Amino acid sequence: MIYRALRQLLFLLDAESAHELAERQILRVQTVRPLVDLIAAVCRPPAAGAIDLWGLHFRSPVGLAAGFDKNATMVRLLGALGFGFIEVGTVTLEPQPGNPRPRLFRFPAERALVNRLGFNNDGARVVADRLAQLRSGDDDLPPLFVNVGKNREVPLGQAAQAYCACYEIVGPKADGVVVNLSSPNTPGLRDLQRPEHLTTILVAMRSVRDSFPPAAQRQPILVKIAPDLTGAQI
Repeated sequence: MIYRALRQLLFLLDAESAHELAERQILRVQTVRPLVDLIAAVCRPPAAGAIDLWGLHFRSPVGLAAGFDKNATMVRLLGALGFGFIEVGTVTLEPQPGNPRPRLFRFPAERALVNRLGFNNDGARVVADRLAQLRSGDDDLPPLFVNVGKNREVPLGQAAQAYCACYEIVGPKADGVVVNLSSPNTPGLRDLQRPEHLTTILVAMRSVRDSFPPAAQRQPILVKIAPDLTGAQI
């Protein structure tokens, strides 16, 4: 009942404004440590759902994908809600504003949301600093993944260098990385799913990973692909 009333109020705003309002409230709540601890106790997932994978412990099989917390600002409260992992981003090497607004559209009859944000984010250096601060605290956080992409103006021929430069900054502060090749909002990005491009990117990123501190050298490198590829393309 509370959710229905809140939903009606939020739907009076456009989708992105509603998201920004929710973010502001989360930022306020997570500054109150006793409240965060109480939320974590109430939302603690059952131990039977825990999974160990890639050398990481996931306390729940349900995680939060990239797109909600683009800039690693809400991790403390999101971690308290019981997610098995949190994926921040998409993060690019340099900050970028994304596409002009409006760029987030609701389709209530289909219970759908169309995202044309265009990798709006604060940039790799800012996000890495936030992740480092989280790591230095005593929060009980789930595994943290960073979703990385390339800036809009980077040509496809320089994509591998762009992904690697971003990964070099954020990777050591994360438990894993997700290479975003699926977004239709960056021109030509999906072309990077072709084997000749993907091989170049992944080989280069593995070389970067080999330069990380020993504890980070075995972290997973995952690939996010488009949902509408054919079987042959996959």
